[in-house]
Parts: sequence; structure tokens; C-alpha cells
Amino acid sequence: MTSTASKKTSWTPISKYGALFVVLFAATLLYFFEHFNEPSLSVDDVRNVGQFDAEKSEIGYLAPGFNLRNLQGNRDSLSNYEGQVVVINFWATWCGPCRVEMPSFEALYRRYRSQGLTVIAVSLDKGADAKVRQFAQERGLSFPVLMDTDGEAERLYPSVSIPYTFVVGRSGRIVARVDGAKNWQSEETFQAVEYLLENS
Repeated sequence: MTSTASKKTSWTPISKYGALFVVLFAATLLYFFEHFNEPSLSVDDVRNVGQFDAEKSEIGYLAPGFNLRNLQGNRDSLSNYEGQVVVINFWATWCGPCRVEMPSFEALYRRYRSQGLTVIAVSLDKGADAKVRQFAQERGLSFPVLMDTDGEAERLYPSVSIPYTFVVGRSGRIVARVDGAKNWQSEETFQAVEYLLENS
């Protein structure tokens, strides 16, 4: 009798934690999908940004430079994209929202690359080059994917959450920061990008 009673007691907390996990997981999914459908940028977000001459990962400041290896093993740096509008996305293969967001970056890049926009995906995966390469191939990513193996770019552009994205205007200044996964194919985002391509 005693052993049966102790078994019932030990299972009760586990089922409570399981139920709590399910509720929290469902709430997280609802929150994610609610915010994913929000436009990532608007013209108001990128208009009238201050101009500071120091390098800092904040809006209005010059974007800090970095030099990382791409998936082909070659060095690529932010300075290679001088004069372009650059969308720098920090992501990882183990991050579900990052994976969901990535196709919208590809669509944005294909739509505006001939006009001077590039997307740089900075992978925060450590020691997982093959996994990142496979992910990029499976999704047909055509923009640069860089490996931040030593955390160089992550130190320059810190964040407590992932994914996160910085938008750099043609002048090399950060014009927007976007936290979390967003829809980069919204009409508002297209208008903001077109504004930057013409005015930044």
C-alpha cells in the first residue's frame, strides 16, 4: 500500500510540470505568431534618424565593422558592402523563430538586391559549420551567411534575445533594430526599404 501511495505522489508533480510546460509552450507559440505577422519596419522607423560619428550598435551610430568567414571558408566583412543598405540578421539553426523568419529575408534580398540591398545572416552557431551550410542549401539562401565562431560580431552587436536584426543605411549608420522574428515581406517593410534605398 505504501509503495502505491508514494508512486501516486511522485507522479503528481511531474504531471503538473508537464501541464505547465504545455501551457507555456502554447503561449510562446501564440506570442510568436502574433508578432511574426507584424511588419518589421515602417518608413517612420527609418526616417529622421540621428547621425553620430562613433561606431556603436545603436540607432544613428556608424555600424561596427566585423570580418567573418562565409560558408565557403573565405573572409567577408561589413566594409565590403559599403554604400548599400545592409540588413544584418543574427540567428542560429537551433532557434525556431529564426528558421521561420529566414525565407522572408531571402524574398526581401531577391526583390531588392539589384537596387543596392544586401542581407547578411550572421550565424551564432558554434562549431556547427556543416549544419549551417546544410540549412542554407536546403532553403536556397543566396545572400551571404557568415559564421561568428568566436563571437566577434555578437560582442559588437549584443542582445539578450535571438533572432535580432540591424538595418544599416547607405551612409553606414544603423537606422533600425528589430528584435524577434518578423515578416520581412510586408508592404510596410517594402516601403521602408525603398525609402532607405532612395534616401539613406
